[in-house]
Amino acid sequence: MIYLVLLVSVVGGAGYLAYTHQTELRAMTRVFGIVAPCTEPITYSIGSIDRRFGISTSTLVSDLGAAEAVWEKPSNKDLFTYEQQGGDVTIALVYDSRQAATDTLKAAGIQIDKSKASYDALKTRYDELLLQVETEQSRYNDLVAAYTRDEDAYNAEVEKWNRRGGAPAAEYERLQDEKAALSREFAVVKSLESMLNANIDTLNALATTLNQLIVQLNLNVAQYNRTGASAGEFEEGLYRLAKGVQTIDIYEYSNRTQLVRVLAHEMGHALGLEHVADADAIMYKINRIETLKATASDMAELSRVCRK
Repeated sequence: MIYLVLLVSVVGGAGYLAYTHQTELRAMTRVFGIVAPCTEPITYSIGSIDRRFGISTSTLVSDLGAAEAVWEKPSNKDLFTYEQQGGDVTIALVYDSRQAATDTLKAAGIQIDKSKASYDALKTRYDELLLQVETEQSRYNDLVAAYTRDEDAYNAEVEKWNRRGGAPAAEYERLQDEKAALSREFAVVKSLESMLNANIDTLNALATTLNQLIVQLNLNVAQYNRTGASAGEFEEGLYRLAKGVQTIDIYEYSNRTQLVRVLAHEMGHALGLEHVADADAIMYKINRIETLKATASDMAELSRVCRK
């Protein structure tokens, strides 16, 4: 007689996200007082590209060229130049929870735009999925408990007959039937576990995206729990100047247009441009428009910086 040992991978610690209040801060360093702004192009190079973005270096170079053109064509200025290495600014694609959330929601067929209507729709989806997960979690816990009881009872029977030197033919057949039933029971548990984990992943992705929208849209609502949230966590991209080193890190985008826009936005910061109030502008604080054209507000800000 062979002992049956089945291990159930119980969902532990993968819980859904609750509400909490947090303040998100963004710290940026700027350089002012450039003697001759926009007279020499800013050089840039590509640093690391996380393979999970699924984009090649050559494709990113092409997209950066498109981002350059957003500023260079309407201004008729040579503002940026790509160098394979050693550029003034190093540009990297950094994969973290933001892009993971975007990828998860995209796989689930959930479309997002940076609007209050999108936030409301996502929040409704979150609330509905939260109730579903709670129901599934309760059913899953019941199934695991029942399976554990049945497995323990089966193993106790096996041990009893093993101590007696083996089971009679009739008992052996009965135990084989119980073993088959346990296998079917285990398959049901694993199937629900897989579905539950997928829904928890989607729920957490929704929470991450909702938090981004809360910050980006400046909504006066409680945030979803984000333990350890730090400055800049809800940015799609971030330009930094620290100790003379300039970097642009891109964290999240859902399509090529959004990538080129966020690149153009952060390259604008590298030029010294600040955010503008025009919601359609490249330099608006939220990347929500699907066009690659600088607006009059963008060009006015560029003229201010370039002292045209």
